[in-house]
Formats: sequence, structure tokens, C-alpha cells
Amino acid sequence: MISEFNKSLDDLENLLEESWTLPLASNKYIVNGNNLRSIIESLRSSLPQELKKAKEVLDAKDKTAARAKEEADIIVERAKKNSELMLSKAKKASEQILENARAEAEQLINEQQITTIANERAEKLVEQARQDAIKMRNVTISYIDGVINESEKSLGDALSTLNQLKQSYSGSKSEQ
Repeated sequence: MISEFNKSLDDLENLLEESWTLPLASNKYIVNGNNLRSIIESLRSSLPQELKKAKEVLDAKDKTAARAKEEADIIVERAKKNSELMLSKAKKASEQILENARAEAEQLINEQQITTIANERAEKLVEQARQDAIKMRNVTISYIDGVINESEKSLGDALSTLNQLKQSYSGSKSEQ
């Protein structure tokens, strides 16, 4: 669909091609004046329509560009909000991870300290038990030595008494 303006320009060009040139002036033409006026009028009447169409196209282009800019601004704003939200979530998550790691490290340190203290106490208790066992053994040996010495003395006394009795019994037998 050719616009009225372009059709009029084509008509003007055809008029020029159909016209005759003046002798000795190759750039001057003899044209039909009525046809030329008719084409000029057609151009004048179509020009405002063409300008109106061009303005409409430019307005549509401007509206489309403005809408695209608004949509782009909205997308950028959403992207900013989403990135801020994601950054905030990531920051909270990293802070939670760090807090958990600190708490776990502190717990491990406390457990290690407790284990160290328990080991030290256990070593002290084992050493104390060993010392107590040595003392008890020594006391027991001393007690046994005392009992044995006393028993030996008592047995010695009893043996001496028996020997005396034996001698006195043997002596009384010989006297009879």
C-alpha cells in the first residue's frame, strides 16, 4: 500500500519523464501545467496526513520506549530488591553458621578442658590409690610381722614351757 504522498512523487517523476526538453537547455523541460498543478495539490493535501502518520509513529515509538523504560526500571528495582533480600538471607545464614561454629568450638574446648581435668584427676586418684596400696601393704606386712613375731614368741614360750614340763615329767619319772 503506497501512501498518497509517495504516489504523488511517482506521478511527478513520470510527468518529468514524459515531458520534452527545451533545445539547447538539457535541464529545462516542457510539462503539462494542469498535471503539474494537480500533482502539487495532491502533495499539499497528502503532506499533512503523512506528517500526522509520522507523528503517530514517533509518538508510538516514544510511548513504546517509555513503556520499555518503565518495565526496565521495574525489573531493575525488582532485581535490586531480590539481590538485597538474597544478600540479607546469605548474611544471616553466614552469621548463623559462624555462631554455630563458635558455639561448637567453645563446646569442644570445654569438652577438651573437662577431659583434661578428668584425666588429671584420674591420674591423681590412680597415684593416690597406688600410694594408699603401698601404705596398706606396708601396714599389712608390719602387722603380719608383728603377729608372726608375737606368735613366734608365744610359740617359743609355749615350747619352753613344754620343754620344762617335759623335763619335769621326765625328772619325776626317774625319781619314781
